[in-house]
Order: sequence, then C-alpha cells, then structure tokens
Amino acid sequence: MKRHEAQGWIIGLAALAAWACACPASATPPPAAAATPAPAPATVWIGRVVPPYPDGLKSNTGSCVGSGSAPEQICARSIGTLDDAQDRSLKFYAGEFAGREGNEPRWKITDVVPYPKLKRGEYVSVATCQRDGVDDPGLIAIVDTAVDNAAEQETFEARRWAMRLDRDTGKFVEVPPASVRCYNEGFGAE
Repeated sequence: MKRHEAQGWIIGLAALAAWACACPASATPPPAAAATPAPAPATVWIGRVVPPYPDGLKSNTGSCVGSGSAPEQICARSIGTLDDAQDRSLKFYAGEFAGREGNEPRWKITDVVPYPKLKRGEYVSVATCQRDGVDDPGLIAIVDTAVDNAAEQETFEARRWAMRLDRDTGKFVEVPPASVRCYNEGFGAE
C-alpha cells in the first residue's frame, strides 16, 4: 500500500473511532415498527373451515356457485375474498359448503389464489361473467371499465386475468380472458 493511501485509511479509521466514542453507550437504533402479520400461505388455508378467519383476516365479498338447481346444489360452493384490516383484498378462496353456525354459512376452503394487481380503471368481476356466451357464476375476471361509453356497455371484455372455479375439484383453473365477458353492474343506472 502506498504511503498516502495508508494515511487516508488511518485518518478514516481515526474519524470513525472518534465518532464511536462520542456516541453514548446506551444509544440504540429505534425499534422497528411492528409489521402486520403476513397471511398464511395458500397451502395452510386448504381444508380450513371459515368463518372465523385466522390471521386477522375477514371476507368482504363472496358469491354462491351452484352445481345444479336442487336446494342443496344452489350454494354447494362459493368464491370469497380474504381481506385485511384495511379492507384490501389479498386472496380469493374457493369454498365447499360445510354447514351453518346460526344464520351464517361456513365454508371448507378447497383452493386459494392471489387477488390480482389492478391497473387504473380495472376491477374484478365476481360471479357475473359469461364464457363463450354462457353465464357462469364460477368465473372471476379483471375487466377494464375505462373504455369509451362505459355506462352504455352491457358487458365488458375480460383483460389479462380470468379464473373459473371447477365445481368437481373445488380448484381454480385459468381460462383465456378473451373467452370471458362480464356484466356491467352499473348498466342502465342513471
């Protein structure tokens, strides 16, 4: 090491030592803010019966997904959201009817998928979609409402992401968004 480089190192170390000695011994960095616990991974949810929802979560949105017209088939399965304390949707869950507690239905979770990230003008349509022109309450899809004459559109095309709850397996399966259209829930409103 050259002499001027060594002098630079020595001066730097001396400055660091002086700074360290000037700091009170009791000085500690501020404690980290308590983080909100992350929701359990999807595999942990499979088989759970909800409500109650663990990890401080709740469900703000859900819909029955029937598998027939008999009373026990009308709401045999469901699609619901898992939402945090700030009402942000984090995941979708597929549920199989598991009875009631009072007036509240309970669901055995059969699958979980992340809630999609949305862009401006998009929302997720739940159970109000068609695939290849046929109504299917098992569909969830991103739709873009930032289109010309949106209020006059009876349906919106799905964009980027669409899933379907398979009634036989209880699992979500991806479907091509191009095959999905969802009803404009505000159509005809003034």
